[in-house]
Amino acid sequence: MIEQPQSVTVISNQRQVQLRVERLAIHHRMKILEAEKVDGSKFYLFFYKDDFITGKTAEMKSDSLVEKAFQNGIVLQASHPLIDHFLSNRTLLLKSTKQVFQSVQKHYTPQETAFIFSYFDSFLSNDTIIKLMRKHFYEYRRNGQLRLAFQILATMLHFDPTNKWALELARKLEYQTIRNIYEGDYSELVEADPLFAEIKAYEDLKLNHSSLETIFRKEKRMFELSALRLHLYLQSPCEEELDPQSLIHVTLSEPERARLLWLMYTEAPHHLQLRKNAFEALMYLNKTSEAIHLLSEKQAILQSEYELLLKAFQDQSISLAAIDFISLQNLLGHKENRPYLDGLLHALIPRMLHEFGLSYVYSWVKPFIEKNNDLSILSTVQTMVDIQDDPDKQFQLGKLYHKMKQYDEAITCFDWEMELHPTDPTPVQWLTKVYREMGKVEESNTYMSIYSQMQRTSHQ
Repeated sequence: MIEQPQSVTVISNQRQVQLRVERLAIHHRMKILEAEKVDGSKFYLFFYKDDFITGKTAEMKSDSLVEKAFQNGIVLQASHPLIDHFLSNRTLLLKSTKQVFQSVQKHYTPQETAFIFSYFDSFLSNDTIIKLMRKHFYEYRRNGQLRLAFQILATMLHFDPTNKWALELARKLEYQTIRNIYEGDYSELVEADPLFAEIKAYEDLKLNHSSLETIFRKEKRMFELSALRLHLYLQSPCEEELDPQSLIHVTLSEPERARLLWLMYTEAPHHLQLRKNAFEALMYLNKTSEAIHLLSEKQAILQSEYELLLKAFQDQSISLAAIDFISLQNLLGHKENRPYLDGLLHALIPRMLHEFGLSYVYSWVKPFIEKNNDLSILSTVQTMVDIQDDPDKQFQLGKLYHKMKQYDEAITCFDWEMELHPTDPTPVQWLTKVYREMGKVEESNTYMSIYSQMQRTSHQ
């Protein structure tokens, strides 16, 4: 409903390339952005926490960590506002594979390096990745740093659970005490190997969300914290209704918040509080048609939305041309919304008459007339249609137009009546009244003089 195309710019061989964003996966400490090039090929951008590592054109291999990230991670589809927040107009410089190898090993620990390169299994061979991990493992083992060496083994087995070499080493007696930590209490693992603890947490986000949230808060990773809390909220039943905006821990603009609330609502329409917030955000942005469409598409029963709709229909600064009247007709046609119909139609129909004329209004309200003929506003419209072509009913029609605040049409009717009955002061009296209400004092005074003259003549 609220489309917001997303793109990211990368620099390759000193040339800027624009990529269309498709989705973003948050998995362990990695973020993987899937984008599309002009030729339709897939392009993957890899981030460790918030740091850009590299980007590659590649096909996602079956059972790769990239595939698992999009299957089991927290996935944001374009055009999610959190993706905009994360990219924040970044221009990303692509490096050669050799430069990436050097840069990653220079800036990150061996454990982080092994972890980062495990995600490159869609464009690097498994042998290349395992060789790098083994190198770091042997460096630690030669130095007698068994705990750190086992951390490399744990990452390797996460990457390749069937690797015989890693399996045999991990079972050795010398690693038993360390291995017990990985197989025991989760809080011990967090202390011993926070990187692997974060990996384990993603095996059950609902169960481990508290630990993850603690990590994210401690490291000020508010983007991940927001994404995690929103992800869990959308998957939860609506037993306890939270304000969804309390789940967002990054700064978003009002339009971004409105778009986020709408996207969330499309995923979890069972959250009534979410519907309320999304509707209010759209109305705040004067996106009245989108707000009405939101309610209509889900066949919503009006509750707190009634007052906001009424206010919007009364607000002359909101253009009726922006409203999808078919969606509105569907929304107001629900029998559950019958109690709100009269108030909304009283606010809306006079404005519709002014903008679109009587024929359009009658066509639009006809379904309501058939089922709600007791509503005075609908009876008025029906009467206006019935008498609009009757020359003897123009005075009555003028009064109905006046009731609807359609002053120009009322004047036309009273002028007609004045011509048909030139000695009758009543239409002149009404013309005086209408011009005065329009703020046209001179015209009102003119007809007042005519009316006074006619009154004196009638008494002579």
